[in-house]
Amino acid sequence: MTLVIRLKKQADRKVRRGYLWIFSNEIDYPAVKDLSVGGIYDVRDFAGEFLGVAYANPKSLIAARLLSRRKVSIGVDFVRGRLKTAFERRGAYCRNREAYRIFFGEADLLPGLVLDLYGRHVALQSSTAGVDGILDTILEAIESLISPESIVVRNDSSIRTLEGIPIYKEVKLGSSVDAVKFKSRDISFVADLINGQKTGFFLDQEFNRPLLNRYMPDNASVLDLYCYSGAWGIHALAGGATSVTAVDSSAAALQLATQNACMNHYESRFNAVRTDVLHFLKSGSEKWDVIILDPPAFIKSRSKIREGRQGYIDVNKKAIERLKPGGLFVTCSCSGHMGLSDFLEVINIAAYRNGIDLRVLDVLGQGPDHPTLTAMPETRYLKVVIAQAI
Repeated sequence: MTLVIRLKKQADRKVRRGYLWIFSNEIDYPAVKDLSVGGIYDVRDFAGEFLGVAYANPKSLIAARLLSRRKVSIGVDFVRGRLKTAFERRGAYCRNREAYRIFFGEADLLPGLVLDLYGRHVALQSSTAGVDGILDTILEAIESLISPESIVVRNDSSIRTLEGIPIYKEVKLGSSVDAVKFKSRDISFVADLINGQKTGFFLDQEFNRPLLNRYMPDNASVLDLYCYSGAWGIHALAGGATSVTAVDSSAAALQLATQNACMNHYESRFNAVRTDVLHFLKSGSEKWDVIILDPPAFIKSRSKIREGRQGYIDVNKKAIERLKPGGLFVTCSCSGHMGLSDFLEVINIAAYRNGIDLRVLDVLGQGPDHPTLTAMPETRYLKVVIAQAI
């Protein structure tokens, strides 16, 4: 017997326009509490017209997520087809890359699943009960399509608590995934797929970091804030920077960043500083030619927008204070709840409070391995503004 979710009147409009999420207050039948966790349902409008196939979770505000607009069986062939299509698409613009995102949830039409490739190693993240329910099928498809040396499941994101599903990490195939080496263009890096942040590296900036050299002045001094693995700063050194000061509060992050600098023989020009970024910015007077500010998301939910916005203003203001006249400022936000126009306003406020103007040279976002859906602004989260003080 086919399970059915019927939407309320007019609740089908967004779904028909390409939106994949169905919220609990949009469901007419059955009662949300009666939905099966991870269960597969046909979705129909109020009049009974078929809209697609979705998986459900009564514990989540997003009670159902659309998997297909056609009547299909969500089995091995379906999952393999979704993955195969995503892998082949990446071939056009990632063929010379060793590390990139090979599957990106909603944008690749399997909500809740993220797959990152590091050489011959795959890091998998599931953020939903629905993906958890077909995890074995996904693992089987990955092995058959790309035959990786290892697969590590990084199901330790706090998002999973909103779905009511457990947090854990597990190596599903192979071993030795705590120090995976890979190249970003001609630069060597190490990613810790087990204990590193995200899946071990911030791959969403991989297409952006090399562009820094397009705007960086000769013989630049660089300040890399919230440096994590040192990727921005090391790209700057590869582009001719004379020195990089890398700041992070995590000892593990700085150990990784220093290791990456040493692998590329930049240790003499790379200075790692363990401290809180705001404390660092408030406690000195040294200025830099280039400042890179790539913080974690300050806005985790809609209820935190006001508080997070002020956090962005504060840290951007303090960073701009340490910028030399005419210096280059690279500032980022990965908060999906803050749009580009709001972020530009935040940057402008921070500059105004320092009594300077900023000239925007470039505005970047996620790389093409992190595609977005026009119907779902939620899939667009990363904003990178490259500006110059004038």
